[in-house]
Amino acid sequence: MPAQRRMSALRLLTPILALLGFSLLAGTPARADAGMAAAAVSANGGLAACSANTGKALYDCVANVLDRLSSDITAPGVPETRRALSNAAAKLRAATTKAQALSAVTQCRALISGALAKVRALGGGYVAGWGGGAGGGSGLAAVADVLARAAKLIQTKG
Repeated sequence: MPAQRRMSALRLLTPILALLGFSLLAGTPARADAGMAAAAVSANGGLAACSANTGKALYDCVANVLDRLSSDITAPGVPETRRALSNAAAKLRAATTKAQALSAVTQCRALISGALAKVRALGGGYVAGWGGGAGGGSGLAAVADVLARAAKLIQTKG
């Protein structure tokens, strides 16, 4: 199968698998963590599609991915995670320069990384508003990875 067809198939399957995994896992803190990780998989697929854009079109595309990621994280107890992603998306839409776009993503990533550090300091415990749980913050780590990938994309193509 040619690489382009594999990417198309992956883009179609990723959200389905993420939603399936999320619907099976959402509920407890550990499940919320797994739900965030599944939503991040879908977001990475969205960022791959954004890589065809540059400038303002790229910022808007990444903003759409972050908004979708925020709405895909539906487990209770993670409103701060969702809020940080939504705020970053709004700042990306308002951005007119690469510096502004990078700042929006970097600020959000700092918030998520700070929450992840707290989760890890608690030995994988749950941090109210951010998530965590038995997964040791793997969901927050996956969200931070999405933000790192978004920043790299903006840095190279923005």
